[in-house]
Amino acid sequence: MIIIRTATSKWVNGEEASHKLGFSENSLNCWRNCGYLKSGKHWREDNHCDDKKILYNIDQCTKEMNEWWGRDAISGP
Repeated sequence: MIIIRTATSKWVNGEEASHKLGFSENSLNCWRNCGYLKSGKHWREDNHCDDKKILYNIDQCTKEMNEWWGRDAISGP
């Protein structure tokens, strides 16, 4: 798999992602572990840290979440 990162991609830690996206870090971890957020596209490990922090791509996460909510709004409860 080839991942192309552009200068506009913004990778942030879980705490900042939680704040910017409006969801808890536990929710982000759950969605990541369930496969809703994809490795390399929505999240990645920060290999520069000894404790292997997870970084999230805010733009890609926002886009994915907007698609989730759009599908739910169309299909209804």
